[in-house]
Amino acid sequence: MTEHSAQTTGVAIELDGVSKSYPGQARPAVEQLDLTLEAGHIVAFVGPSGCGKTTTLKMINRLIEPTSGRILIGGRNALEADSDELRRSIGYVIQSGGLFPHWTTARNVGAVPRMLGWDKKRIAARTDELLDLVGLDPGEFRGRFPKDMSGGQQQRVGVARALAADPPVLLMDEPFGAVDPITRVRLQDSLLAIQGELGKTIVIVTHDIEEAIKLGDRVLILSEGGHVEQYATPDAILTAPATPFVEEFVGSGATLRHLSLSTVAELDLEPVVEARPGEPSGEVVTRAKVAGRSWIVVLDGAGRPQAWPTLDEVASGPTVTDFVDRRLPIVDTTATLADAVDIMLAATQGGTLVLDRGRLVGSVTIEAVMARVRQVQATARPEDAADTYLAAQRRTEEGA
Repeated sequence: MTEHSAQTTGVAIELDGVSKSYPGQARPAVEQLDLTLEAGHIVAFVGPSGCGKTTTLKMINRLIEPTSGRILIGGRNALEADSDELRRSIGYVIQSGGLFPHWTTARNVGAVPRMLGWDKKRIAARTDELLDLVGLDPGEFRGRFPKDMSGGQQQRVGVARALAADPPVLLMDEPFGAVDPITRVRLQDSLLAIQGELGKTIVIVTHDIEEAIKLGDRVLILSEGGHVEQYATPDAILTAPATPFVEEFVGSGATLRHLSLSTVAELDLEPVVEARPGEPSGEVVTRAKVAGRSWIVVLDGAGRPQAWPTLDEVASGPTVTDFVDRRLPIVDTTATLADAVDIMLAATQGGTLVLDRGRLVGSVTIEAVMARVRQVQATARPEDAADTYLAAQRRTEEGA
């Protein structure tokens, strides 16, 4: 969930009696859906396969035409607008980015602005601005082709392309489903950071309830036929499921999932001692000892963490080395506590470094996270507390 920006550049979306039926099917794919999505919020659509969540998403930008009903975007009837013009005014992100493979990053990002008649200078400036916003160095990535980028990098470019013409609405269909778990966490955190700056209206389809809880200001849980089982805040869904379907869909580990409502920003972070490659080792070791630290964080030229050696490792040479630790655990302040535990376990570390919009702000230990787990347990129902304990235990054992 986002901390809302000072500005809201999104607009409200209203679905009024929207339905979709296909010839030859006994039941509608979506039946009489009434829904209001607030401007500047993230709404997550979640539910089992065949519940109509992707169909509903595609009806908003008319990739699928509704059978009946009205869709208002910013008070304007989308069904009366020119469909091509409508789609150019709505950002759209799909799984794996959906980039044109034979186009460079710059050409992919500038696709919609070119259709809108922007001049080359304006497109180039907007491309560089957005690549920086999604965490990619414009100088390094502007000329790259999709085949030369990782899945996570391609997805970041896909988000930049969707934002290129500054649309008020961003639709995302399983955007992070094709990347590894750690990259997925980082992409989720990037989306939350971007939303904190831009305040768009974002609709995201996901099959993962934990992702929906983490990202959504509100979560829509659908069952077969596009039936609304519950539309509420993540906290309300976890604490007061409206139907037996929701209770079963969320699962018995609802208390554990409260860790997806708590973020790293809520913990007291441990301070870190920073150093740069080439600094005299003796000076760095002394500085760390005065601060009561047994390790330091080495930053690269852009101020990003690249290693966290112990003081013995630092003292083994005359200067701080430029070694880069590829498994260095890093989370953003927007990361959930569940994300933090997963990243620590994946890196076989007892802690992780914490960034806030790319700036190193401290570290957090697994003990601090587990202390929060115990707080949740203390206020949980007895049966949920037992479930929380067992699930946390399983995570620890699996990561050992």
